[in-house]
Amino acid sequence: MVAVALPYLLRSHGITVEHIASIGALVQAPSIWYLLWAPVVDVRFRRRTWVMALAVASAVCAALAIGRNTAAIGSLTAFLVASSVFNQPISSALGGLVASVVPDDQRGRTGGWSQAGIVGGGVIAGGLAVWLADNASPAITALVVGVLIAAPAFAVLAIDEPSSPRTELRSHLASMRRSITTMLKQREVWLGLVFFLSPIGAGALMNLFSAVAIDFHASSNMVVLVVALAGIVMPLGALVGGSICDRFDRWRVYPVAGILAALSACAMLFAPPSPLTYVAGAAGYAFTIGICYAAFMSLAFQLVGSASAASGTRFTLFMAAVNVPVVYMLRLDGIGHQRWGVRGMLAVDAMSNGLFGILFLVIVWIMRSRYARRSTSARWAG
Repeated sequence: MVAVALPYLLRSHGITVEHIASIGALVQAPSIWYLLWAPVVDVRFRRRTWVMALAVASAVCAALAIGRNTAAIGSLTAFLVASSVFNQPISSALGGLVASVVPDDQRGRTGGWSQAGIVGGGVIAGGLAVWLADNASPAITALVVGVLIAAPAFAVLAIDEPSSPRTELRSHLASMRRSITTMLKQREVWLGLVFFLSPIGAGALMNLFSAVAIDFHASSNMVVLVVALAGIVMPLGALVGGSICDRFDRWRVYPVAGILAALSACAMLFAPPSPLTYVAGAAGYAFTIGICYAAFMSLAFQLVGSASAASGTRFTLFMAAVNVPVVYMLRLDGIGHQRWGVRGMLAVDAMSNGLFGILFLVIVWIMRSRYARRSTSARWAG
């Protein structure tokens, strides 16, 4: 919703593009730094309670921001940043909730559905907010946006989350520390962090397609069409990817998803720069990125493991890591366009996804081969 509606709503408030860019950067910043306050979701209450409370707080702040007048840029920015601060730990609470109630063999589909909901719901809510900005008063727009943010969170009431045993706060914090320390001693966790910090599945081109429409001779209507298609095919890709992750080794699915994203970018790279290439290529890339997102969520849920005192904080580590490549890949793709045009941008993105996908497939193959040899040796020794 931030990417779709926020710039339009701010511009409708009479705010300049320069200010919109600055506000957007501030609103996105908590997605990297929320690791500092996300552990709160592992304290005191059930995770589903935190999901609802944080969603309501985020909704109230967003509504107060959207309903303000054009002269209050400072307070508008403060409310939007506060909304993001409350919103980011929701994913941490959901990660802890999954660890509590979802068996590992169903976490692939859980990851797929969660990503489908995030992407699809964000596009729908953003589109509705844009329509309301042109057809309703600021008060009505603020109210509807607030409801759109808060209402879906109450679906967690349908989840039968087990109650956490009541413990003294100091003892609970010590248990959280031990849980995180234990996790960080696992080799697979560090390998997962390396995977998540890599360019695989960053999806940076999704943020740049509207800027390069002119390179493909595409009209503004086609840009709108690409946005609409992305809102459909990316959730579809997430659902497909989630189902695949429950059937195959998630360690292999993750790099394969990156290779698929590379192939989709390559298809655009070598095709004629036409409007058809623009629409079809962007749709194909969005579908593969949906698979990548589901592969990340599935593998992250797997690495979080069973329920613990710090399940939400564990999940936050992976979420913070996977946000990093989005930032640097945007920069690298931009440099590729600056130096070699749109084909350079596509080539940089394709090479980043493809090379790391192949590298990680080799690493997983080596690790699995060593494990198989050790298991065979142990059986013979027995």
